[in-house]
Amino acid sequence: MNIGIDFDNTIVKYDNLFKKVALTEGFIKESWNGNGKTVLRNHLRRQPDGETTWMKLQGLVYGKHMLGAEIMPGVANFLLSCNMRKYRIFIVSHKTEYGHFDPEKFSLRREALKWMEIRRFFDPEYFGLDRENVFFADTREEKVNKIAQLKCDWFIDDLPEVFDEKHFPNSTNKILFGSYTPEQFQNITVLNSWRKISEKILGQITNQDVVFWAKDIVDESMENVEKIQGRGNSTVYKIDVSGKKSYVLKHYPDQLVDNRPRLETEFKALHMLYEHGIKNVPQPIEKNRDLNLGLYEWINGKKVDKPIVDDLDQAVQFAEKLYILSKQIDGNLIGIASEACLSAYELISQIENRYSRLNTQSNEHMELAIFLEEVFDPLWKKVKNESTSLWPEESRIQNLPQNKQTLSSSDFGFHNCVKASDSSLTFLDFDYFGWDDPVKLTADFIWHPAMNLKIELKKKWNAAMLKLFSDDPYFEERLNAAMPLYGMRWALIVLNEFLPELAQKRRDAYGSKEYDLKKRQRVQFKKASQYCERVKNTVFRSAFA
Repeated sequence: MNIGIDFDNTIVKYDNLFKKVALTEGFIKESWNGNGKTVLRNHLRRQPDGETTWMKLQGLVYGKHMLGAEIMPGVANFLLSCNMRKYRIFIVSHKTEYGHFDPEKFSLRREALKWMEIRRFFDPEYFGLDRENVFFADTREEKVNKIAQLKCDWFIDDLPEVFDEKHFPNSTNKILFGSYTPEQFQNITVLNSWRKISEKILGQITNQDVVFWAKDIVDESMENVEKIQGRGNSTVYKIDVSGKKSYVLKHYPDQLVDNRPRLETEFKALHMLYEHGIKNVPQPIEKNRDLNLGLYEWINGKKVDKPIVDDLDQAVQFAEKLYILSKQIDGNLIGIASEACLSAYELISQIENRYSRLNTQSNEHMELAIFLEEVFDPLWKKVKNESTSLWPEESRIQNLPQNKQTLSSSDFGFHNCVKASDSSLTFLDFDYFGWDDPVKLTADFIWHPAMNLKIELKKKWNAAMLKLFSDDPYFEERLNAAMPLYGMRWALIVLNEFLPELAQKRRDAYGSKEYDLKKRQRVQFKKASQYCERVKNTVFRSAFA
């Protein structure tokens, strides 16, 4: 199979580099907080002589600063899988020799080839492209003629104008990469991520693909690969190597769907915990950012389906270790936890944002529309008003002071741990790790749908957290105000399957053949209804009664 691929903004991602160079050159101020190449381009074009400024910036980025560009998420995995299958990859780019307004005359083509060389595009043991199969064209017409000459079975490009060229070969399947509306285009497949492109061309990810990807970070000979089911958003594999040793390989969610740096966050968090003597977590081994892969110690153990008092005691001890560590480290070393809730305002904003996003899908799901309008909304108005009035003034609008925050995995519970034969627990999943209000840690432990704690354990957890965070005089008051809000938040979180982009993450993790969206939506809808009933029964009374 012959597969042709465009280069700029298809293989290469420039968003961060454009902003960095624009700041360095003084084209934007430090205070500019826009994101993405398109947003920056539009901003510059609105300035005096903005078109010239934009063209200068393009020349600098594609030339002098080209080596600072990133590979598009998912491209590395796709190219490795193509190399394993012995498919031929051609890169065909509309790229002139020199950029506009570049007095230093950097060769854009030479810098592009350098970028590919550094990233091992031409390494037979990695991407395996032939250098002779990289082509640069002065015009779009020349580019299309080259695609026809190469007899590409597929061509992938981010610009629809390429496919509109009258000489584009009819025999070549067209994939338009980007956030376009599919209905706008005929005879063109529109896909917004390389994972989707890979599935379209290559089919489902196989264990052989995973082995080929992992060769770069697993030094030992791999004897067996097994996909671990039910691991949420990441795709997780157990890799057995020679000497009866095993690892966990995590393939994190597509960063074009979820741009949070989950690999970097988890690897850094586990490394820090190990450095500070907290060893009841997996040891981080190696990572590859381009492939979005993390390799970790494999922990033998069983799920904690029916937690007992000893399990809860270990969870309390772990929360205490994190809180003690919070007092020992430089707070700037670690960022805010994913979806941290450091004020009542932030918590309420998150709930209302989720509500708004789900509302956009209500026209397509009548049952969802009825639930939001008749069940959720009236209860939400009551909970929001009462909880806000009960929330301590200190963090009602302003963020909780950092000396009252704690380090948190932000998805902490028995659903994310394994129990060894000696009954010791190892806690997993730290890709949301960071600073947060300990109230969120406390409340989520109670409300998480996978926890299903008995009332005795809920009370014991509550008492332990009140004691652990007793140096904060407003902790209990804040917790009581927050509990109904977190129940409402979870009522919306469990409906994520109604949001196409979040359902896609689940599909990626489970595999499209194993993921039944309609069935998942029915199950999650029932959970949302149950959450609202629980909130009704606990609003402004003890959540542990």
